[in-house]
Amino acid sequence: MSDTPPLLVRLDALSKSYYEAGQEKCVLEAVDCSIGAGQFICLLGKSGSGKSTLLNLISGIDRPSGGGVHIREGGSEVELTALNEHQRTLFRRRNIGIIFQFFNLIPTLTVLENVALPVELADGDRKGHRRAEDLLDRVGLGDRLDSFPDRLSGGEQQRVAIARALIHDPVLLLADEPTGNLDEGTGDAVLDMLLELSRDAGKTLIMATHEEDIASLADAVYFLERGQLVSHYAPAANEVNEADVVQAQGRAENSAAVQR
Repeated sequence: MSDTPPLLVRLDALSKSYYEAGQEKCVLEAVDCSIGAGQFICLLGKSGSGKSTLLNLISGIDRPSGGGVHIREGGSEVELTALNEHQRTLFRRRNIGIIFQFFNLIPTLTVLENVALPVELADGDRKGHRRAEDLLDRVGLGDRLDSFPDRLSGGEQQRVAIARALIHDPVLLLADEPTGNLDEGTGDAVLDMLLELSRDAGKTLIMATHEEDIASLADAVYFLERGQLVSHYAPAANEVNEADVVQAQGRAENSAAVQR
């Protein structure tokens, strides 16, 4: 019996480019990738390597210039890139939770209202408030339900954002540098909480980061360099061998040198 998890996300020659001053600029070039349900995937790369663009394409926030994003919903595979903007929004509300580096909380809503909002948008009622209270208890903010975001620390705001991303029970979580705006100690605590909550719920988590030590916790690590997926490895028993990291980075640098 195979231990391979069922396929959840499939990227097929995914590309993204735009024109600047009359010249085409390639952000992502023919990215192919398959991700299993329940996995924690780490996207490593420097600023400008295409990590955020890739997450925006997987979520359906942005559309590719070529290729496709396929995500399993129920028993069938949905080609997200074939849907129109409204259909992608509805799909995202049902299936995808997003955690941003800068929290993106609505300042005029309380902590409870921020977390419950995705369910209220999807279902048009207030049934999400009870689940929001439960999630806020789990992230240690059960006593801050009526507070506004500007009364919270950065770490507390990111914990609210994690609860908001989980409120509608998505199959897929996307996190874009979720600890990048926090100090090291707070970032470590937030990361631990995110991994614990996502794994307890059996969620697939794709996280973009430039912090190599996070890779040691992942089921698989992908390196992005100049818009290309140049290397991939799976840490054995959740431990990254330092030599493997150096070797993968070397392949990335060699690939970039050849392109130049």
